[in-house]
Amino acid sequence: MIQIQDNHQDGASLSKYISPLGVWALAFGCAVGWGAFVMPGTTFLPIAGPWGSVIGLMIGAVIMLIIGLSYRFLMQRYPDVGGSYTYATKVLGSDHGFLCAWMLMLTYAAIIWANSTALSLLVRYLFGDIFCFGFSYRIAGYTVYMGEVLLSVAILALASLICIAGKRFSVAVQIIGAVLLFVCIAACFIAVTVHRGGLRGIEPAFSVLGSPSAQVMTIVVLAPWAFIGFESISHSAGEFRFSVKKSLPIIIAALLTGALAYAMLTLCASMSVPDGFRSWSEYISSLSSFEGIQGLPTFHAAQDAMGDTGVVLLGIAAFCGVLTGLIGNMIALSRLIYRLSSDKLMPKGVDKLNARGIPARAILWVTAISALIPFLGRTAIGWIVDVTTIGATVVYAYVSICAFTVGRREKKASAMVFGAIGFLIALVFAVFYLVPNIRSQSELAAESYMILIIWSVIGMIVFRALMQRDTTRRIGKSTVVWIILFCLILLVSVSWLNRITLDSSKEYAVDVKTVHTELAEKAGLEPDDDHVVEMNRYITDQFSSHAVTVRRNILIFAGLLLGSLALIFSIFTIIKKREQVIEAERLIAEENSKAKSTFLSNMSHDIRTPMNAITGYTALALKEENVPESVRIYLEKIDVSGKHLLSLINDILDMSRIESGKMELDSAPADLIEVLEETCHIFDLQMESKSLNFTVDHSGITDRYVICDKNRINRILLNLISNAYKFTPSGGTVSVVIHQILSYHSEATFELIVSDTGIGMSPEFAEHIFDAFERERSRTVNNIQGTGLGMAITKNFVDMMGGKILVQTEQDKGTTFTIRLTFPLASEEDVRQLFAPDEKETIDFSGIRILLAEDNPINSEIAVMILTQEGFLVETAENGKIAVEMIEEHDAGYFDVILMDIQMPVMNGYDASKAIRALPDERSQIPIIAITANTFEDDRREAFEAGMNAHVTKPFNPEELMATLAECIKK
Repeated sequence: MIQIQDNHQDGASLSKYISPLGVWALAFGCAVGWGAFVMPGTTFLPIAGPWGSVIGLMIGAVIMLIIGLSYRFLMQRYPDVGGSYTYATKVLGSDHGFLCAWMLMLTYAAIIWANSTALSLLVRYLFGDIFCFGFSYRIAGYTVYMGEVLLSVAILALASLICIAGKRFSVAVQIIGAVLLFVCIAACFIAVTVHRGGLRGIEPAFSVLGSPSAQVMTIVVLAPWAFIGFESISHSAGEFRFSVKKSLPIIIAALLTGALAYAMLTLCASMSVPDGFRSWSEYISSLSSFEGIQGLPTFHAAQDAMGDTGVVLLGIAAFCGVLTGLIGNMIALSRLIYRLSSDKLMPKGVDKLNARGIPARAILWVTAISALIPFLGRTAIGWIVDVTTIGATVVYAYVSICAFTVGRREKKASAMVFGAIGFLIALVFAVFYLVPNIRSQSELAAESYMILIIWSVIGMIVFRALMQRDTTRRIGKSTVVWIILFCLILLVSVSWLNRITLDSSKEYAVDVKTVHTELAEKAGLEPDDDHVVEMNRYITDQFSSHAVTVRRNILIFAGLLLGSLALIFSIFTIIKKREQVIEAERLIAEENSKAKSTFLSNMSHDIRTPMNAITGYTALALKEENVPESVRIYLEKIDVSGKHLLSLINDILDMSRIESGKMELDSAPADLIEVLEETCHIFDLQMESKSLNFTVDHSGITDRYVICDKNRINRILLNLISNAYKFTPSGGTVSVVIHQILSYHSEATFELIVSDTGIGMSPEFAEHIFDAFERERSRTVNNIQGTGLGMAITKNFVDMMGGKILVQTEQDKGTTFTIRLTFPLASEEDVRQLFAPDEKETIDFSGIRILLAEDNPINSEIAVMILTQEGFLVETAENGKIAVEMIEEHDAGYFDVILMDIQMPVMNGYDASKAIRALPDERSQIPIIAITANTFEDDRREAFEAGMNAHVTKPFNPEELMATLAECIKK
């Protein structure tokens, strides 16, 4: 089970305080509000009649129960505040969570606004115009009085104070209000039923609009509006003082009592018909002509059965419906806002709890915004309230998808079933609300559609702002969310166009008929004349036909847009999947590269450490006098083999650096002829000993001084010439030719040709000569040593220099490598620097004290012997911690230089160097030289960042080490 942790502030938290009865009161009070007393006369009876309404309400309650099963399943998994927002966020991601919360906020807020302004409407019906005072104005045909605005603000303030006063107090008020609401409705229903002699006399059972099944379906479609709020308890799941598993009976009880309340009030309205009317249908059709209590069929029924007592009872029920709706929805909305603020999707600080553990700031936010709404008037608020049906549908769809997803993840078949059914139900509701011509009674006013469009666009703007500030990258990951929102906006826009087209056509038809009738009267024809009536009917039919045509075209246009959008989304999905695959492959490649680099670095260190002992002791042994000649020969062969092994390691490391992109050129002024001669002279004795005819020709060079990477060119020559030497039998020929083929301004292009008369290569192998670790497999070359990396490294060096390399070969006839490289020409100043005398100062190391930090005893012994032979005084430390302590124990100037290994126990060389550099006196300036088997460029950079002055790799060359020591000591 997963639970989100609350933010604890000021020692307060959302504690567990709600009892099962309190949870029922919240669910029932939110679901049944002022609308239950008005809707029977304005909506239920006109479109479905008494029994059609009752049946539809009961089916609607069962449908909501299916949605409730998803809520109960998810509450068990996520027993915390936030409700459907939390579920969508945890299961589908933050983007879906935001969209769900955005729709839910408008839904709950609209119910709060509807209930707060309904009180003034109730007072108008029951007590007349006692609050119609102060300045007034009209909005959308409704007169707004300051007195009624103050009344609405007062009930909002009362509900807010109850919510803030204390958790248990607010729930206690909610319980009392909910119980009174249901009991008073039930009492009135019983009284009306007894007064009218039972339910059998209700006629007609259904409305005249369509078939009974269609009428029932129309009421069923209104279920999201009728029962919205029953799920509000999910926002307080973290505050239940009982197991969430026990919430299902409470949900069933809330839906059942809600459906009974609606049904009882609807039957009451249909049973009490004023004098002069034969049936409820005649009464309801004339409802707009009544004022006062007769304008409210439910109150008229109570008054007819019990007199003023009935009005008082139902008045108490209506007031309780308003108050419980306000308290319940304020609690739910404040918990939602609290969670959004905790997740940084709303302004900081709104999630702050007061001393009683109540999100008071969130409640005050809701109250402050809601206090402005009564100024808009009841008509405008009705447009906003109508939007709740679509908002609730979106939320219910999300909850059902979440239940299905979690159920599939946990292999819970029941959750998958009711999740899938719930989603289909939500989809059916959406079709009824958003697709024109499905059911006219489910269509909203044009203004309601426009409000939803504006709210959706504002949501996109808010989300964009949140995404810009999102440093954690939690939001902005799902494209599906915005496709859904775009489709919603598109469908709502189509419904809006359809609604205004229909309304405009009706208005135009009425206007034209009025003008036609007036013209007919001027011509001496009566309004009921057959010709006038027929013409007016024709006008109405023409305008209706025009409206249908326009609506059909709008639907076709919307279908084309949606189809195109679906196609674009499908293409986008494929592209995104490809990008995800590429990104996954890239990450895998990076991880593999990192793992390989780590492996090579570790292997390099582990191999170089014993290699340092081998080469070191060999060098020391060769310096000994009176060594037998045979032993000297053995030592020389050990030295050659050691150097060969070291070259193999260097090849592997160079290839790794090249593949990782960490190899860089080090360009400087150089003499190409000198580079060529120095390299070729290395092979003179080897070529002679093998009786090879070795020629070098550089006569074709006219501009010998260029800017290049001398070491890389040297490496290229070494690889090519050594291969020619290895694979050319005795008596053969090896030639090296370099000539200049092109000069242009400050650049020159050179061609380097290395050819031999050796064994050559097969055509199959020649195609892979530059691939790493590739070697010819034949008896001739099996005994020739090599890693198969030399030519791969050569090719990469040539590529790095922007050149080209070609190979021509034939078995038993030889091989020719041709390389073309372009270099910038060196300036006169560069040439002067190249030939500037290198003044090497001879330094006497006698008496210079070195601190050697080395954990390997053998390497420490070798280094001490080599250094003492040069005159150094050497003291050793087994790890970095001891080295730091030795520096701290002696005065400044005692140690002249430090040789620091990197990988040591207790404290490594990096940390030891940092500790020495942090000393407060001159000891912090002692030169530190890294002498390590860590040879990667990253290791060198990290050494310098730790405060070291130089970097020498193991196995170290004594001459290189002495030169580095001399430079550091001199500085």
